[in-house]
Amino acid sequence: MTPQVTDSLAFLLSKLGQATAERFADRLAPLGLRPRHCAVLQLLETAPLGQLALARTIGVTPSVVVDMLDELEGVGAVRRVRDTADRRRQLVELTDEGRELSRSAAKAAAQVDAELLGGLPADQQSALRLALTAIATTHDLLPRG
Repeated sequence: MTPQVTDSLAFLLSKLGQATAERFADRLAPLGLRPRHCAVLQLLETAPLGQLALARTIGVTPSVVVDMLDELEGVGAVRRVRDTADRRRQLVELTDEGRELSRSAAKAAAQVDAELLGGLPADQQSALRLALTAIATTHDLLPRG
């Protein structure tokens, strides 16, 4: 039997990724967030970071980080402050509102996970999460840090 494109992992992951991204975006929209904001919020929970460090860590260009930070400032999630050690540099820090938004985004992600994986036994859910994390790590798709 000839292999079908619809049986390929590329096709299946593409369809699942598209559907999952749409669900996640729908859950985040009432919070004023988009999926691309989530890594930034999570990274800033630990400590303030410079814009260039944020860009490197999440693997995007500095101009994309500027756009993301503008959006996050717009919802009160982050603020830019001057680095006391180097006045030319701005650090980005999470606000209390940002911490709350980050927690809400994590809850939204967990709800989407539960919807997506609800039909699988716990051991298969765990195995799938481990396999996908390994693949994403191999291809350098996860934030570094």
